[in-house]
Amino acid sequence: MKIPKGMYQRQRIIIALSVLFFLPLNSYAIGIGVSPGSIDFKDVLRSGYAERTVSLSTSSTEPLECEVVAEGPFKTWLTYEPGQKFILSPQSQTHLKIIVQPPEDVANGEYNGYVVVKVLPPQKAGTGMGSSISAAVSIITSVAVSDVQNKHFQVLDASVKDTEEKMPIEFSLLLQNDGNVRMQPKVHVDILSEDRSTVLKSADYQEKLLLPTTKNEILITVPNDLALGKYSSRVSAYLDDEKVYENTLDFQVLEKGSLKIQGKLLEVRLNKIWVYTGELIEITALFRNDGVLSAPAVFKGKVSLDDSVIDLIQSDEIDVPAGQQAKLTAYFTPKRPGRYTIAGRIYFAKKATEERSSILNVKEGTAPATTQPEAESGSRDIDPMMIGFVALALILVAAAFFLMGRKRGSSGQAGKSETAAKEA
Repeated sequence: MKIPKGMYQRQRIIIALSVLFFLPLNSYAIGIGVSPGSIDFKDVLRSGYAERTVSLSTSSTEPLECEVVAEGPFKTWLTYEPGQKFILSPQSQTHLKIIVQPPEDVANGEYNGYVVVKVLPPQKAGTGMGSSISAAVSIITSVAVSDVQNKHFQVLDASVKDTEEKMPIEFSLLLQNDGNVRMQPKVHVDILSEDRSTVLKSADYQEKLLLPTTKNEILITVPNDLALGKYSSRVSAYLDDEKVYENTLDFQVLEKGSLKIQGKLLEVRLNKIWVYTGELIEITALFRNDGVLSAPAVFKGKVSLDDSVIDLIQSDEIDVPAGQQAKLTAYFTPKRPGRYTIAGRIYFAKKATEERSSILNVKEGTAPATTQPEAESGSRDIDPMMIGFVALALILVAAAFFLMGRKRGSSGQAGKSETAAKEA
């Protein structure tokens, strides 16, 4: 069977439009974003150091190989972590650290340019050639070189952990160098009695080299020969001989083995806080195992009305792995209206957490029946980008048919004119 010429042309147009319709799906899938879009390095010393961090993200469903390049007078001063080339995982966010180290012989002043993170085209198997489709983001960058030294740092956070007898006392401090000079901050720790009237032990620390614009955590360990009990500590930080920070922190010395099993009741939660008499209430206790060993845990509580305990509740016992959270559930049905208090503790490995509670408000009557509309069968979200592609394809197909129709009409009219001329 011979296919008419016009139908064959229409088929070719439809196939071509279909190919064009599906091609953009892959090109749109390759893309990255960056935040912030500009970075400034201020007052960097010659032969000095400074760093800034930006966040890169992608919605691509495939891993992307990225390369970092710089344009501007400072491009040879820059290095990058995790490197000049790296892999951005699918649908993820990662951090790129940009480090500048101006040379010794550079002049003071401000140098401007940009850093570009580009996606390298994927290699086609067996050809060594890549696709022309790619993407890139540009980060506006400024480097100001100075010969004025600025010494300054701050303590962002300080903490101390409870410890066991004969185990070291551990202090942790997060320091940030806000200046442009390499520093070794000095930290002094005093261990105090619980009433803070007597200094029992002291320790000094000045070991960590803190580069300009960087944050670093330092760990100070103090030998422990203290008796069981509660203690205080005073942590001080110095810039040269000037005190720039002081804080008082409390800790405990516990029996040996105590820290292997630790836990905390985070919340006692009700599925409803306003109910009618006769309704079943679900009570959920959220427990976190902070120890290093798993522990069996059970929630036990009491229900009070008008300051009188009217019922006791208890969950099933479950085993909670170390470092994880668990939900322990109990139930209660109120029979009288009023304002109830539901309180309880988690009992685990011969220990108990602090008590937590929630309020339940009960009204007289019966809960109204409610119906839940059925979900539509087979319903699903439609991608707006897909709708746009479909609409564009339909418009192109309609335009093609319109042009072909006009061409046929013109050809027919020309044929009629030629016939009329011959008859004449």
